Amino acid sequence: MENILVTSYLAGIEEQFIEFISKKELTSKEILFIPTAGNVENYTDYIDEGINLLEKLGYTLNIFDISNESQKKCYQEIANAKIICISGGNTFYLLQEIKKNLVPLLKEKLNNDCLYIGESAGGIILAEDIEYNKIMDSTSLAPELKDYSGLGIIDFYPLPHYIEEPFTEKVQQTFRKYHKKIKLIPINNKQAIFVDDGKISII
Repeated sequence: MENILVTSYLAGIEEQFIEFISKKELTSKEILFIPTAGNVENYTDYIDEGINLLEKLGYTLNIFDISNESQKKCYQEIANAKIICISGGNTFYLLQEIKKNLVPLLKEKLNNDCLYIGESAGGIILAEDIEYNKIMDSTSLAPELKDYSGLGIIDFYPLPHYIEEPFTEKVQQTFRKYHKKIKLIPINNKQAIFVDDGKISII
């Protein structure tokens, strides 16, 4: 039973986020916020901007970098979370860190009672495979990643930042190469994809 929001840029979808959350029966205002994908990026202002939006809307954030915590602590925090938000950055590095024994737990959470917000890389990892994002992100930043299989939670492939600077050329290259091969869903920085019990809506 998926309750998923996928976006390019969290700070750019305030109205969509409010709409998404308003349809859910929340018992908690705390979000487990995982900024790990930004660890290998030079520019990370979007992470702070996303945090600012969520805090402005009244949420308490537990900012938790899975690459800097023990496996036991990661299990504990993810298992207890009612809302998980994974922000953007390098998709391959993020998947590398998640594949250090967190995949089964995340899949269990997302298939049950947990609300999930995936920004850019945080949305792409939900697909069956993330190889299509090699044009956008460097694989060299994830030297321990053995394969590109994603979590397989969604049956489509998000293509964030569609025709948005500074990604315009790379995102167009990705679209041209893959749109006839896989089920790409392009979104710009002011759009979001809702996945609600298997039903997909682009808002």
